[in-house]
Amino acid sequence: MTTHHDTALNTAKAFFAAFEGRDPGSMRAVLAPHANITIPLSIEGTPAPWYVFDGQEHVLGYVESVAAKFDHVAFLDKVYTVSADAKSVFLQANGDILATAEKLVYRNVYIFRVEVEDGKVVKVWEYANPVAYANLGIQNSDAEAAAQAR
Repeated sequence: MTTHHDTALNTAKAFFAAFEGRDPGSMRAVLAPHANITIPLSIEGTPAPWYVFDGQEHVLGYVESVAAKFDHVAFLDKVYTVSADAKSVFLQANGDILATAEKLVYRNVYIFRVEVEDGKVVKVWEYANPVAYANLGIQNSDAEAAAQAR
């Protein structure tokens, strides 16, 4: 018998497998229609989030922009923790992300909080050092520009 904790953990793992696999179809299957990804730590150092992706299509736009920028996305040394109420799953991981053509190597330390309802991802908070990403000098995708313009 599957518990709520198992469902939450398996849903979060499916989300990260789709992210790492750069697979929008699998991502769509795990996202709630009203899904949101928020990247709270901004390069400006203010309390306002750096990026907010609202709704399944905007979240998929973000995932597709990551797939377009990077040909290798992996989260290593994963440690998952499921909250006592099974509504949130936390992941601590080291990012190993590469853009071979541009010879860019992007490594960061991540903490994700994934909120799960009825076996679907409804909200993700992605915490990472914004300076490491900004130092790559990559232009914002349309999805990222829209996430900052909100």
